[in-house]
Amino acid sequence: MRVGLTWRRLRAGLRVFRPIAVNVGLRYARSRRSFVSFVSVLALVGLALSVAVLVFVQAVAEGFDRELETRILRLTPHVTAMARDPRQDMASALASVRAVQGVQGAAAVVSGVALAAAGERVAGVLLTGVEPDEYLAVSRVFEHVEGDAGLAAGSFHVVLGGLLAERLGVGPGDAVSLAVPQGSLSPLGAFPRQKRFVVTGLAHTASQLDASLAVAHRADVAALFRVNTAGTSLEISLERPLAVHDVLGDIARTLHVGPFSLRVWTQSFGPLHRAIATTKQMLFLLLSLLVAVAAFNLVSSLVMVVNERRGDVAVLRTVGGRTGQVVTAFLVLGGLVALVGITLGVAGGVGLGYGAEAGFPLLEAVLDTRLMAEYLVTELPVAFVASDILRVVVTSFGLCLLACVYPAWRAARLNPADVLQHE
Repeated sequence: MRVGLTWRRLRAGLRVFRPIAVNVGLRYARSRRSFVSFVSVLALVGLALSVAVLVFVQAVAEGFDRELETRILRLTPHVTAMARDPRQDMASALASVRAVQGVQGAAAVVSGVALAAAGERVAGVLLTGVEPDEYLAVSRVFEHVEGDAGLAAGSFHVVLGGLLAERLGVGPGDAVSLAVPQGSLSPLGAFPRQKRFVVTGLAHTASQLDASLAVAHRADVAALFRVNTAGTSLEISLERPLAVHDVLGDIARTLHVGPFSLRVWTQSFGPLHRAIATTKQMLFLLLSLLVAVAAFNLVSSLVMVVNERRGDVAVLRTVGGRTGQVVTAFLVLGGLVALVGITLGVAGGVGLGYGAEAGFPLLEAVLDTRLMAEYLVTELPVAFVASDILRVVVTSFGLCLLACVYPAWRAARLNPADVLQHE
């Protein structure tokens, strides 16, 4: 009893020191007059839904961007240096590249396109020949291999991407024929060279690479292509793949450029990376219009409050209330509604994001389809960034305060004499 009384006295004391405009705004916010309150709730709900959608879409766009950086760039080389001369000294070139500052690792490989066949099923593949231990410094593909890769020189073992193996209808222990376009001459003409490989592992990288990936030992692939067993190109990984052009010049000078042609990851995945970033910005701008529409719904709500409280405003002005105090009172009212709506929207957007991420596999199971089969990921990526959420909050709150200016200005322009004359 005494604690409750003390708390009420404390609140009353705090109200004394609070500006009168803030007190008036908070009092109007607690008003329970049915229709005006109903319109305010509608404005609040609309704002919350708009903010939730904006937070969710930004998180999905950021998730795709992170998937590109953390998954794709861990599996593919950031720089590929292809030797123009098949007799190029790859060992010395490899040692020189590894000494370049910013280079994380490098490996000599033999790669090219091939046709994989199993029974009556065929599929195009990107065949890469590697030294397994050396290749770990460039790609983490072997971390995603199901089974024992067992890649050794002369074994003619191959690791296939999971989607590729599914398309060919093969698994570990099955045989596939790999044919390359470089043909062998015979009295009957040129025939494509082919070799029987045994599948020893399946790579499940959860990316589109699974549809074309084929990895074997470098010596075996070199024998199939009939090229230098020391490798025909260098695959290089960088410490900072997003800053590839900062290191590219040093790599080019080290390799003297002439004997090699350089290709960077941005030529393959760069347009996608830029498209995701641009799409994220465009979605923010477009969905901010939804927030703006919801924010300007506050205008109608506050105009109704102004019309309803004309007498109160007139009395406040009569007893010495300044124009700024009237404006502040209605800005406090609109700001409070905006703050509640934005808070609910952020919470709803975060909840929607985590819920969608967790429920996406269930949705695919119900629909019996892979919704992300055409993209670089097989699941819905969601990543919340504090700076993105802060930008949404600041933008939304700014739009709401901007929408509150007109009703507040209109209230401040009321003539107390005219209003009280009709009361």
